Amino acid sequence: MGILDKYVGKQVVLTIILVSIFLLLLTGLITFIDQMRYIGRGEIGFTFLIGYLGLQLPGLFVLFFPIAVLLGGVIGLGLLARNSELIILQSVGISRAGIVLSALKLVFPLILLVFAIGEVAVPRLEQYAANQYNLYAAQGNISVTYDGLWLREGESFIGVRYTMSDNSLMGIVRYDFNGDELVAVSRAKRGTYEEGSWVMHDVDKIIFAAAEVVPTHLDRETWWLHLNPERVEILGLRGRDLTIDGLLDYINYLEDNGQDTASYRLELYNKIMSPFTMVVMLLLAASTVFGPLRSMTMGARVVAGIALGFSFYVANQFGAPFALVYGLPPILGASLPSLIFLLLALYLLRAKT
Repeated sequence: MGILDKYVGKQVVLTIILVSIFLLLLTGLITFIDQMRYIGRGEIGFTFLIGYLGLQLPGLFVLFFPIAVLLGGVIGLGLLARNSELIILQSVGISRAGIVLSALKLVFPLILLVFAIGEVAVPRLEQYAANQYNLYAAQGNISVTYDGLWLREGESFIGVRYTMSDNSLMGIVRYDFNGDELVAVSRAKRGTYEEGSWVMHDVDKIIFAAAEVVPTHLDRETWWLHLNPERVEILGLRGRDLTIDGLLDYINYLEDNGQDTASYRLELYNKIMSPFTMVVMLLLAASTVFGPLRSMTMGARVVAGIALGFSFYVANQFGAPFALVYGLPPILGASLPSLIFLLLALYLLRAKT
């Protein structure tokens, strides 16, 4: 990496970081104001909400980082263009592609760092935040762990491995105690909410009697739990909340139980494609500086960059259900919008005024 690479890359990276901080402060304030309505639920107070928001900030940072790459790229390269520094770089023989590559040499490691934070830190922090919220709101009756959720019903403890998109439960285990004595263990493959209670399907139960162990199997058994579909929706691990390892494990679990995995495979490929997606964002930003829009003012280029980024977002949102509805391979639904906008960015970069 040469001096010019560091100079261009540093300008763009600093701008991306500043835009990220601005977006984080703005969304953090809005989120905090919205969460103030939780005050008074159980033991939730103002101090708790401050800590709760702090646990959510890394997730907000990762969520809005692609937008920061787009806006930071537009503003950072735009400032270099306004100061005629890009013209100087081109006059000494550095091409447009070379300038973009110089920026990418420092931006891409930052992209990988944010990707790693999103995979390693964010899921655990958000699940811990959800755990703390439910401990305070439900007064300790519900707990969320990295591998699912646990709830306490009197002297019984119930663990739920997975929640489905229809708010049903899968992989349920129940331990019934009488004081310190374990009296029964139940395992159910699936649970559905029916008329105010949970109906467990395909239940294997072991009852520990005084002188014997009694195994039994039930096709259906009704359980009364401190849980409802609304709380399942809040606590459930959606595909976008799972890590790549978690998605792979979830997909294998669903396949073993004969469930459709297309939507989760789509989420898996979207996560794998996310660094490439942010590279496309940077190229879109560069296209507003070097392409036909370079004669526009900085404000107009920012608006154009936002429009391109929003179009990219809409294409990604429509690409996913389009692939699912028409039975296309999930990897195609995840990658096609990025490939289309990559070609658009390259076209704009090469286009003349």
